[in-house]
Formats: sequence, C-alpha cells, structure tokens
Amino acid sequence: MSWQEGVAVTVVLLGLGAGAFLVAQRPSFWIEFGSRMGKALMSLAWRYVSKRMPPEEEAAWRQAERRGQGDEWLKDRWRRSSDR
Repeated sequence: MSWQEGVAVTVVLLGLGAGAFLVAQRPSFWIEFGSRMGKALMSLAWRYVSKRMPPEEEAAWRQAERRGQGDEWLKDRWRRSSDR
C-alpha cells in the first residue's frame, strides 16, 4: 500500500468515526435528517422514473417493438437525446 492509499484510508476512517460520534450525540436529529433527505430524493427519483414519452415517440417505439427492434430504437433515442 502506498502512502497515498494509507492517507486515504485514514481520512475515510476518521470521517466514519466522526459520523458515528455525531450520530451517537444526537440520534434523533440524524434520523429526522435521513428521513427528510429520503423523502426529497424519492420525489426527485419518482419524477424521473415516472416520466412518459410523448405520444408520437411511444407509437414509434411500439412499432419498433412489433418489428423486434425495440431495444435498438430505445438505444438510438437515448443516444440522440444525449447529443442535444
């Protein structure tokens, strides 16, 4: 192990120890903080996951699925949207 890895491991262990100390000092605060963060992140994730395609794209995707090319169509759509 190089000295950089040793320093990195030490920093991580100190961070974990400090976090455990803070949780032990005020567990109710950290439980509430975690639940609020979870709610906020879940709502953001749900908005992303539940977003639908526009009707025209969904119709084109369904046609590609019938032809057996649905996966390729989705990959191409993702590639085109990331180029924007």
